[in-house]
Amino acid sequence: MIIPGSACQSEGLLTGAHRSVGLGLLVIASLASAGLACAGFPSPPEPTPLFAPIPGTRALTSDLAYYREPTWSPDGQRIAARRSQTTRHPGEPSTGGDVVLFNLDSGDEQIIVAPPTVKPESAYGPVFWLPGGKAIAFHYYNFADDQEVPYLVTYDRETGQATAIDLCRCSAIVINRDGTELLVVDSPEGTFQLSWFDLETREMRLELSIVKKDPQEHGYVDFSLSPDNRTLLMGDRGGNVFSYTVGSGEAPAPFLTLAASPAWSPDGSKLVYSQMPSSSTLDYYNGQLVIANADGSFPEPLFPERQPAGMVSPAWSPDGTKIALLYGSSDSNVLLIADVPERLQP
Repeated sequence: MIIPGSACQSEGLLTGAHRSVGLGLLVIASLASAGLACAGFPSPPEPTPLFAPIPGTRALTSDLAYYREPTWSPDGQRIAARRSQTTRHPGEPSTGGDVVLFNLDSGDEQIIVAPPTVKPESAYGPVFWLPGGKAIAFHYYNFADDQEVPYLVTYDRETGQATAIDLCRCSAIVINRDGTELLVVDSPEGTFQLSWFDLETREMRLELSIVKKDPQEHGYVDFSLSPDNRTLLMGDRGGNVFSYTVGSGEAPAPFLTLAASPAWSPDGSKLVYSQMPSSSTLDYYNGQLVIANADGSFPEPLFPERQPAGMVSPAWSPDGTKIALLYGSSDSNVLLIADVPERLQP
């Protein structure tokens, strides 16, 4: 049982294709089916790719699913993302999903299940790597059971220990460079409000509060904090990116148009974002990745040719030589890794 306002220690699970551990806990394991070799049986056909491959990229996924917000471990050896199951019928997938870790060296993927009160496919929001890369944090919200507040679950990959605390109806969006505080959206009705949540003391301090002129104002869906913790970029589904100077208390200012899901390079000198085509019908899932200077100047496409599907949620590797991205549509996508040309690297 999770006690509001406090942390509940409980065992967690890290399950994959090669191990499944648990005593008295909910276990989700990836089971590899075994086949029997029989003479005369034809080999199964190769699976049809969901989307046309992009030359020079490496695909980490091939299943029929929708992935969200990939993020690199500090050592660049793993990528964490959320995965929601979907179908071939059009329509956006569930908001919740599994937290999945991809090992870039071995190709293994692992599903995080922790603590036992957290049901599978109920994680939401971004996944955060905590200092050192040994632990991650993610949201859990069980809409089906009328859960009253979001929980923040932190999971230690080495010990399997998990901690869950409530976030007082807040949604964490970014973590500071030191990994000590989360920036959360903490908005009472009629306002847009940002606050810092201290992971050690669990105290909240106000960062920004703005009264909305209408309910749709400040409806941001993409967030990226600069490595120096000074500038927060926020994108909406209307193709606008706004810039907020941390500590200023001033309203976010327009920064980019026809753009989505901006991400800072590790040193803060470059940006990558999804540039959408200018048209009468704006499609959030029809953008192509471009890399620009930190002030938005001199944007250049990451790929020489425009691709048939859209790209969102780019994330730089810690050394700035690669970018993880989601490639697909509003109902399904694949997780790719692309090399950054040397001239565009930070």
